[in-house]
Amino acid sequence: MRCLRFPCPGQRLWRDRRAVSAVEFALIAPLMILLLAGTTAYGLLFSTHMSLQQLTAEAARSAVAGISTQERAQIVEAHVRDTLPRYFLIEAERTEVSVIVPRAGYSEIVVRYDASAHPAYIFRGLLPLPSDQVIYRQVIRDGGLA
Repeated sequence: MRCLRFPCPGQRLWRDRRAVSAVEFALIAPLMILLLAGTTAYGLLFSTHMSLQQLTAEAARSAVAGISTQERAQIVEAHVRDTLPRYFLIEAERTEVSVIVPRAGYSEIVVRYDASAHPAYIFRGLLPLPSDQVIYRQVIRDGGLA
């Protein structure tokens, strides 16, 4: 049965466009906020990883000047201690540096970082984030004549 004189209640509700923008915003806003949060978190993590990689490479270059393994370790530790304040996303107390001799004539510089307190990990339950334990390694050939 059709409503001839007045619109039926269902037709009136179906044609009413007054709150369409609010409904669309309510549907799209959570996804956009999650996308923005993910972009921010991954950008911060990418910057931190690039800084750690650069720090490891700089430490390895500084280690070339050392004569013995002990001297290389001292040079690397001093370089990292002096350089870390330039990297604002890396906390010095969460950074560990070591020099390992994997085989004769080579040294391996290892930088470990505990990123569990990194600002990006506040989204840990919402986003699939990488491990908060970061390790970078750089192998150099010891100086001198072979």
